[in-house]
Amino acid sequence: MLSGCGSDSGSGKSNGSGEAASSTENQINPVDRDKLAEGGDLRWALQELPPNYNYNELDGALDDNFRVISALLPYTFDFAADSTPSVNKDYFTNIKLTSEDPQVITYDINPDAKWSDGTPITAADLIAQWKAVNGTNPAYNIAASNGYEDIASVEQGDSDKQALVTFSEPYADWQALFSPLYPASTNNDPEVFNTGWTEKPLVSAGPFRLQGIDTTAQTITVERDPDWWGDPAILDRIIFRVIDGDAQVDALANDEIDFIEIASDVNKLQRAESTEGIEIRRAGGPNFRHITFNGTSPLLSDVNVRQAIAKTIDRQTIADAMIGQLGGDTEKLDNHIFMRNQKGYQDNSGDLSKPDVDAANKQLDDAGWTREGEGTRTKDGQELSIRFVIPSGVATSAQESQLVQGMLKQIGVDVQIQTVPTDDFFETYVNTGDFDLTVFSWIGTPFPISSSQSIYEQVQGEEIQQNYARVGSQEIDGLFAEATHELDPDKAIEDANKIDALIWDEVHSITLYQRPDIVGAKKELANYGALGFASARYQDIGFTK
Repeated sequence: MLSGCGSDSGSGKSNGSGEAASSTENQINPVDRDKLAEGGDLRWALQELPPNYNYNELDGALDDNFRVISALLPYTFDFAADSTPSVNKDYFTNIKLTSEDPQVITYDINPDAKWSDGTPITAADLIAQWKAVNGTNPAYNIAASNGYEDIASVEQGDSDKQALVTFSEPYADWQALFSPLYPASTNNDPEVFNTGWTEKPLVSAGPFRLQGIDTTAQTITVERDPDWWGDPAILDRIIFRVIDGDAQVDALANDEIDFIEIASDVNKLQRAESTEGIEIRRAGGPNFRHITFNGTSPLLSDVNVRQAIAKTIDRQTIADAMIGQLGGDTEKLDNHIFMRNQKGYQDNSGDLSKPDVDAANKQLDDAGWTREGEGTRTKDGQELSIRFVIPSGVATSAQESQLVQGMLKQIGVDVQIQTVPTDDFFETYVNTGDFDLTVFSWIGTPFPISSSQSIYEQVQGEEIQQNYARVGSQEIDGLFAEATHELDPDKAIEDANKIDALIWDEVHSITLYQRPDIVGAKKELANYGALGFASARYQDIGFTK
């Protein structure tokens, strides 16, 4: 699945050519483990303490949470910079397709793998996660059911260290499932699933374990786990510390943290470049900035109003303003599913590709919104005044919303920018639909089609999953079903682009630009930086001698 990120930190490669960045390379300062200094602390900035450490729960599907739990929990596959998967041998000796009709995946679990409470990791954990996240039990407040809803059964194989996953119909992106994996002890109970992980991670099974959380100091500390069965962590500890996005570059310059994610913040880039001992690392990745329209808000429930607003927003101007000084690809993004450096990318934005103020004015006139002179439009005594909700301490969001505010004034739409505390941004405002417009980053995966499904499929009852726009259609849902079950990648891409065209038509959201993956890091930091499409091996992160 994709995770939301209110800040603008991390992905897309600057190659100085103005072309889309490569998706096959990254810059992480790779160094062999035996050449790293033993021990030390990595100081890592976050935007907020996660409101829930269960990444599969709606409030927990955030980038900050992902970065913490990736040090603590099992994953099925590791991914290289070009998104090639390999079995994560720390947890599974083998994962393979053992039947095509029906599709069956056999998971052979590492005999040494166990949870921090001493319980072995077994097929029961995969069974419990499937039941919790497949969407059949409304008691579970899940972030997404992508893929799990297509599983017919999960059963124990030859032993409790083998799981057999049988699909009801072929599912192309099965390698994305069970990552991260949570223990059956917490997945079996919906109350524990929903709220048990809100204060802290309950159980771990990684190279690091939780040392403590200090809510006053706003820190999460994880330490090397002596009971870990894999390659021991090079670092003694990772100290995650909440620092406002705009203040992180000062913390880096003052030697309070060891790296920052710069993304599209040119001020951060310039400061980092001028800081002694800091180097800039770049990569291409699957992350992007976008504006989501709340299709259930009274003013935006009319698709004509959404379309008129979208026709007025000059996305290329925003891209130029935000990433034009960074070098590399500054083209606006015209696809909700594929990035500009991914196979399948094409422009499906149609009439929304370029701004058309005259057409937008006419559409609002036809929709009954009248305007006197240069004032705000009204209809039935109500002004066309919309709330643009952004998180505090994020200069990128502030700049983007101010640009939109100026653009929409041309067509008589008043934009009230409401800045809310970062900690409340998703949990209190975005997840609950308390906004008209909002802007943030989607943090993608190597599986662009299936990971997008929960964002654009129709809302089912009270369960919005990640469709924060709360609009959709049966046609989109049907095409997603076809694309995710299609084993021919070219046909899946064709379906995905049909989906994207429909998303543009209904103005669920508008994409702005592929988010650059630019990291400013201490030169001594090894095996971490601008990851691109790769996953991080936390046990290999360290500092050069």
